[in-house]
Amino acid sequence: MQRKIIIDTDPGVDDVLAILLALASPEIDVTLISIVFGNTHAPVAHRNLLKIYHMLAEEIMAMPAAASRYHRLKEQGGRGKTRLVMGEDGPIGGDKAVAAYFHGPDGLSNISLTHPHFTPPELTKGDIHAHLQIDPRPAHQVILETLQTEPEGTVTIVALGPLTNLAHALAQSPDIFRRVGSVVWMGGALDHPGNTSPVAEFNCFADPYAATRLLDACRDGLFQLYMAPLDVTTPHQIPFSDLIHPAFLPSQGHTSAGDTARHMQLTPIREFVSAMLLRVRGLQASFGLQDALEMHDPVAVWFALAQAGVEQGGVERYGHVLPNGWQAQGRTFTIERVGEYTRGMCVVDRRGSGEEGQKRTENEDWQVTQAAKGVVPSLEGGKEEGQPGDEEIKPKALPMVITRTPGSEELRRLILSRVFGEDY
Repeated sequence: MQRKIIIDTDPGVDDVLAILLALASPEIDVTLISIVFGNTHAPVAHRNLLKIYHMLAEEIMAMPAAASRYHRLKEQGGRGKTRLVMGEDGPIGGDKAVAAYFHGPDGLSNISLTHPHFTPPELTKGDIHAHLQIDPRPAHQVILETLQTEPEGTVTIVALGPLTNLAHALAQSPDIFRRVGSVVWMGGALDHPGNTSPVAEFNCFADPYAATRLLDACRDGLFQLYMAPLDVTTPHQIPFSDLIHPAFLPSQGHTSAGDTARHMQLTPIREFVSAMLLRVRGLQASFGLQDALEMHDPVAVWFALAQAGVEQGGVERYGHVLPNGWQAQGRTFTIERVGEYTRGMCVVDRRGSGEEGQKRTENEDWQVTQAAKGVVPSLEGGKEEGQPGDEEIKPKALPMVITRTPGSEELRRLILSRVFGEDY
């Protein structure tokens, strides 16, 4: 049975590949897409999502075989369609920030101007979208409705932007929100430099107040939070020559493993992605970065679809059943909300954790084991059986931070085969 997925997103260059991967993966069923500000303003991100579906329709029209990959695109009178809702266009607290410096003024490298044929005709009031059920209600309200109507624990939320929509849903009804199976968030940087400031990842920087609300609720045991921070997403890269069609490249000096670029078909989706990434490639070259796109958001989707198939084979580590090839660890940290230079920073508490390299006592060793299991000790009351010392350890949940994946080459294979239909 497919796992129901809510994607909360701010498309966004790498969001596009993440969304396409989700829609092309048979393990999951994308039942709701909620839009939030972040890489661009929320109304622009909403239009970008419509562009994605417009190009998917063009892809299926040009290549009917693509319909078997993108199984969720159904031309039914509302039944079975993925719902699309508009969410928040600003943070819970602090100044609004968008990542137009990287993603361009329209969030997709300004293709609205350079490639206007990617933009679908404007929907007027009363129009029915062929593949989406566009819901006018606020995102947080529809998120809660989805969690309430689906069986408890069967819906995963994959958050690819700031956590603002989720924080509003949590604040409105913690009892309904706790029905979520888990939340998978691409966000944060714990032991890795930031990408928006020296210490902050963008999604955490954009609304640190919302991130703190979700983190606090996780630690209170309301739900399980899995994080895909920059620490694990940054090393996952796909060469631009795997993603951009040669027709868009001024030279053929860069080729990917297996020299696959020469065999690409210029399909509508490939054209869409190529046009979108051309500016990004030049921008990264100006920064002196590798000639490859970092797969931040796709890693989070990849974990969610791997987790959806865990019943078919997974391993239990630290009390959590994780997909084969994946590892995660409970971490203790807080999020700086108002720092002049540290807004959005994940401030890791390494005291007694062994991370500072100091010798630990027997009780500290026990606490490290508990932290790896995703609980953090709270000194309240008497003694818990099996714990050294006289104090009782009252378990308190920790966010599980993804530390290992099956590897970049496996993600590359998934993206190229599922999104573009290429055999590897």
